[in-house]
Amino acid sequence: MGLFRFYLHQGKLITPSVCETEAGFFVDQGPLTVTSVKDSIKVRQAIVKAFVKGNARIPTPDGSEAAGSIILERLVIDSWSKFEKDAVLYTVHLGGRYTTYHVTGRKEDGMWTMDESATRKFDSKATYDTLAEAIIDDVRRQMLPKPESVKPMLLLPKIDA
Repeated sequence: MGLFRFYLHQGKLITPSVCETEAGFFVDQGPLTVTSVKDSIKVRQAIVKAFVKGNARIPTPDGSEAAGSIILERLVIDSWSKFEKDAVLYTVHLGGRYTTYHVTGRKEDGMWTMDESATRKFDSKATYDTLAEAIIDDVRRQMLPKPESVKPMLLLPKIDA
């Protein structure tokens, strides 16, 4: 059982230590690892290491800490909305019966939405390497160039002279 988050941001995979609070919710904490997605071996190692480490249990924060602040501080970004515009979130829930993997990505307005079509379920006995490979495959898809939108041309009527 556990919950893990991995963030793809500008060619890097950010892996926080996800901790469970005494109140039962999960928060991103340090230390973070930041790995270039160009090195898939190191990315796989960072993902598997997070799974092996698990979720430490911590006292419930008093609310004075901003959500995601450890990530924003490390990346030197001043707002979560700026971060979201260039990021994709991978959330993995390790459960008793199965493991669920969600991708939360950018909508056209630049803010996050969970893509239900990208939600996958794995048998609870799936290896950490299998889960890491699923994340790496999606990271590769996210890194592909986006097709440019074609703007309609304005056609003016022909004027006979």
